[in-house]
Order: sequence, then structure tokens, then C-alpha cells
Amino acid sequence: MIELNDCGKELHLADDNRYHSFDVKAIMVIKAPRGTLTIFGHINGSPNYQHIVDSQCEGIRAFMEG
Repeated sequence: MIELNDCGKELHLADDNRYHSFDVKAIMVIKAPRGTLTIFGHINGSPNYQHIVDSQCEGIRAFMEG
């Protein structure tokens, strides 16, 4: 679980199968009564950066609408 004090920390994200993985930096952590939302920044060498940005935009939109 990512906490507020993890902002600025470099993390390695992977799916359950470890098939897709990449390094990111937590640039913003938003805590709300219904959950936590983390915004990640690009770290060089991460090939899926555009996918990360697109997913985060959709996640923020759903989080705010809910």
C-alpha cells in the first residue's frame, strides 16, 4: 500500500505474472475517504510511459466522478 509519505519515492511496478513491469516515481498521493490515488511519473527506460499517463487520466476522472 502506498502512503502519503511515499511521494517522491521510486518504485518498481509489475503485474501478477511479472510480465509487464517498469520503474516509476510517485509524484502525488491523494488520500480520500474512499481510497488512495497515486500519480506516477516517468523514469527513463520505462517503455510504457504513454500507457501509464492514459491510465492515470482515466483513473483520476473515475476517482473524481465517484
